[in-house]
Amino acid sequence: MKPFWIGILLLPWFAHAAAATELCIEGHDHRIQVEIADTFESRARGLMARDELAAHAGMWFRYQDERPGSAGFWMYNTRIPLDIAYLNKDMEIVSIITMEPCPSIDPNLCPAYRPGVPYYSAVELNKGYFERYNINLGRKFKRCE
Repeated sequence: MKPFWIGILLLPWFAHAAAATELCIEGHDHRIQVEIADTFESRARGLMARDELAAHAGMWFRYQDERPGSAGFWMYNTRIPLDIAYLNKDMEIVSIITMEPCPSIDPNLCPAYRPGVPYYSAVELNKGYFERYNINLGRKFKRCE
């Protein structure tokens, strides 16, 4: 039997583990490995405290109901610059915004990045990803087959 303390040491790692999947974008050759954030806790944590993100990796924030365009994301405690694509119910990109890390220790001083249009989910990738691959509004994400 393994000592009890091993489980305690591994607990913080498992607390941050998230379900993952691959997303594809129509007309884009790369599969994108995404962690799924579909609970309040996983969405609140997002990509905080990460020092890097693989080239074709990110996080997919999913909601059961439509979110208003005034409900945005922020970069408090996030160390890497990111692009965020807001998606409608059909997984079509309705807004793309580049977000910079917020250096403030006061979360109230971090700006919110609001899409200005309703959305059902959002995908965060490394800054410049959408521009680098010429991925614009109207393109659709889907689970890779």
